[in-house]
Amino acid sequence: MYVIKGGIMAQDPVPKHLRIILDFDLQTAGSTVGEARVRAAYNAAVEAAQKAAMEHLPEGSVKNVKAVLDYSYRWIDEPEVRYSRDEG
Repeated sequence: MYVIKGGIMAQDPVPKHLRIILDFDLQTAGSTVGEARVRAAYNAAVEAAQKAAMEHLPEGSVKNVKAVLDYSYRWIDEPEVRYSRDEG
């Protein structure tokens, strides 16, 4: 359903998003964390978060749940400051 507010067509109810980010910093000797363990941990974390959220959010309020698995080396994801305005 759409309603006009101030001359602008807006969706009613207004779509909202809840984003939860879990970042596991893994440090194991001998590279013992493989794909199977990563995927199992990811699936367990997503299932636990979804179950907990559904218990606390109003019934019927969740339209869909998206999950993303990103397994990479930390040095690949290091942000590089390309510009910074001097506040001095």
